[in-house]
Parts: sequence; structure tokens; C-alpha cells
Amino acid sequence: MLRSTLSLARAVPRRAAFQARGIASVSPIYTTTSTSTGSRAAGLAKTESGLELKMDLPKELGGKGAQHNPEELFGAAYGTCFLSALGATHGNLNKGAKPLPKSTQVDAVVTIGKDADEKLAGFLLAVELKVHSAPLKEVGLDSAQIQKLVEEAHKMCPYSRAVEGNVAVKLTIV
Repeated sequence: MLRSTLSLARAVPRRAAFQARGIASVSPIYTTTSTSTGSRAAGLAKTESGLELKMDLPKELGGKGAQHNPEELFGAAYGTCFLSALGATHGNLNKGAKPLPKSTQVDAVVTIGKDADEKLAGFLLAVELKVHSAPLKEVGLDSAQIQKLVEEAHKMCPYSRAVEGNVAVKLTIV
């Protein structure tokens, strides 16, 4: 089993003056713009490709929960990206092997909450990425190979790299 933490209390504290890689260090391959108006409580998110999503707070945060919310969207984006990283990593680790089947599945469980130790103001995120092993076994991977695949995909995934040190991420093989 992979070790990591999902507890909001154990989330890595934010650094005072975080020095991220500047945008100038990115050699662009693709760029897109999403526009949000009206806030997460009663807003609208639009993409330049035509996707429009009405936004609402989940019931647990005081909303009606009738529309979408940023945590759902983050989970969908992170899970999809991690799935792509699994496929690319599988190809790198297993040259000439069959590609991962279309049934390969990642569940991204996104949690929003307060710091349990009350040391940090505001809200924190935590994510559990549940990688389903059955489809991976279909291409002949054993448990040790699946664990290595998940760990290496986590190193490659741009979302994993973006949240590193800021969001608690737990990797689980189910």
C-alpha cells in the first residue's frame, strides 16, 4: 500500500514566500482560458471550447448543492490527468507492452475543510486518488508493478506536481 496522508490536520503547511517555477520557464504546448463569474455560491464557469457550468456551494458549505462546485471540477481534472500519466508511465516502464485498457479507472476523492489544528486560516484541500488495480492486472501487471506504476505516475502528473507541498495527496490502490 502506498503511504501518504489525507488528513487535513497533517497537510503540509504553506510556505510564507513560495517560489514556484515562473510561467516563463514553461515552454507552452497548449493554453486555454476559463472564465468564472458570480462566485462559487451562484456563479457560472465557461471554457473557450463552449463548456458552461452553473456553480453552487455544496449543501455541506451552506448551499443548495444543486449545481457543480470547484471541488468536483478539480477532482475530474486531477483524476483524468493522473489517468493519462498512468498510461504514459506504463509505456515508459514497459516498452512494447499492451497499452492500458480503456477500463482503467482513477477515482479522485476531493475534500475541503478547515485546518484541524486551527493553525492555518481559511480552507484546505486534500485528495485521495484511488487507482483500480483490476484493469491494470489485465495487461499482466502484478501488485508490485502496479505500485511502482502509480508512484511513478504521481511524479509525472502535472497536477500532482502542482499541488506538491500544498495539498495532502493519498495514493490508494483498490
